[in-house]
Amino acid sequence: MARSRKLFPIYGSSLANNMLAALDRGHVVANFVAEYIEEYDRHGIQGGPSRDRELAETIGREVILAMVLEVERALPGFFGKKMQSKLKEAEKDSMQAFFQEWAASLARAWNWNKEDRTRFQRDLALYSEFAARRNTLQMAAKRGKIPQEDSPFVGRVALLLDPSMLEQARRASRKFHADAERLALKLLRQTLRPGVR
Repeated sequence: MARSRKLFPIYGSSLANNMLAALDRGHVVANFVAEYIEEYDRHGIQGGPSRDRELAETIGREVILAMVLEVERALPGFFGKKMQSKLKEAEKDSMQAFFQEWAASLARAWNWNKEDRTRFQRDLALYSEFAARRNTLQMAAKRGKIPQEDSPFVGRVALLLDPSMLEQARRASRKFHADAERLALKLLRQTLRPGVR
């Protein structure tokens, strides 16, 4: 019989800290912006240190939203399940406690007030609604052709990055979104199984 696995709330706090550290130490957003500027010769979008800092913070927030959604999608695998709907009540409760601790840790790190928390929850709900809609569309796509819809991440990051060249910014943001999802999975593995790379 397989050993039962426990998802402790403290893992949520560890994951939030690991996400923030990876964004900061890895210069994830700064590297994305720099690569975009070089690839498309868009030096004009640079606006000096304060604009660059604001852009990095705002895009970084979108990265965290995309990452937590990917973690939420992958976390049932920790219990050996493919979908959240297959989890037992105790496992669902563990996931809820995990995400509550994750959100509390993030709020402390970013020094959020009540309005900041409300805005973040609203944005997370927007991302979650898209994910649910995407899952439904993917099932329908197996029966016929349905156009792909971009994640809110793609449109929002593209608009922040380079609103005057939106289509190329969207292309770059799609790739960045996939990179953010891969990073989320890597950090989740490292958080739940320290020493795993």
